[in-house]
Amino acid sequence: MKKNLLVTLFITVVLSLASCVSQKKFDTLQAEFDRINRKYNDLNIQSKEIDAQRKALEKEKAELDKQIAELDKKITELKDLQEKLKSEHSIETGGLQSQLQKERDELTRKQTELEKLQKEFNENNKRLLDLQQMLANKDEAVQALRRRVADALLGFEGKGLTVTQKNGKVYVSLEEQLLFKSGDWNIESRGLQAIKELAKVLAVNPDINVLVEGHTDNVPYGGKGGILQDNWDLSVKRATTVVRALLDKTGVSPKQVTAAGRSEFLPIEDENTAEARKKNRRTEIILTPKLDELLEILEAN
Repeated sequence: MKKNLLVTLFITVVLSLASCVSQKKFDTLQAEFDRINRKYNDLNIQSKEIDAQRKALEKEKAELDKQIAELDKKITELKDLQEKLKSEHSIETGGLQSQLQKERDELTRKQTELEKLQKEFNENNKRLLDLQQMLANKDEAVQALRRRVADALLGFEGKGLTVTQKNGKVYVSLEEQLLFKSGDWNIESRGLQAIKELAKVLAVNPDINVLVEGHTDNVPYGGKGGILQDNWDLSVKRATTVVRALLDKTGVSPKQVTAAGRSEFLPIEDENTAEARKKNRRTEIILTPKLDELLEILEAN
C-alpha cells in the first residue's frame, strides 16, 4: 500500500449554513480527520496481517493437497488389500479404512476453511484498494487545486501572499499588510483583489471546503474601543470580513465556507520580535476537498 497516501486524508468536514463557527466545531472536524487517518493506518496494518495469513494458509493448503493425494493412494491400496485378505482381516481393515476416511474428511474441512479465509482476504483487499484509489484521487485533486490557485494568485505571490500544500490541504496565507491596516478589519483594495481572484477558482469548485482563519500577534489589542475587546474579537472580525468578500457576488456557495478566529495562539514564529510578530499577523484560507465518499468506505468497514 502506498503509505504516502493519506493519510491525508482525509478529514470529514461538515459545513455550517452560517458563515462563522465556534472553535469547538472546528476542533471536532479536525478530530474526525485524525480518526480517518488512524483508521486508514489500521486498515493498512490489517491488510499486511491478512496477506501474511493468506501466504501461510496457501502453504498449508499445498501440504494438505499432498496429504489428500497420499491418503487417496493409501485408500486405494487398502481396498485392494481388503479384497485379498477379506476373510482373515475384514474387521481390522474396515477400521483402518474408517480412520483414513476420517482423516480425509478433516483435511477436506481444513481446505474449506482455507477457501473461506481466502474469500474474506479478497474482500478486504478490494476495500483497501478502493480506499487507496480514493486517496490517490483526492491527492491529485489537491495538487490540481494548488496549481489553479497559484496560477490565479500569481501576481500576488511574494507580495504578502503565499500558496502552499500540506497535509492534504491547500493553504493561502495573506499577511496583514496585504489585507488590513493595523488594528483594523476593513480590507484594503489590493487584498480585496487577491480575494476576488481566489473566489473565481472556488466558484467553479463547489466540492472544496473553505476555512478562513484570522491570526494576530501577541500584542494586546488597543484599537477601536467599545467595538472589539481583544485579539480574539479582531481575529474573528477579520475572518468574517474575508468570508463576506469571498461570497459577495462571486458565485461561491456559503455552504462551502467557514470562518474562525485563532487570536494569537497559533503563531508561525514563537520569538517575541518585531519580525516574528509580523509573520504571525496573517489570514489563512485553507482549502480541503470534501470527504463524503471516503467516510462512506470507512464507515462500511
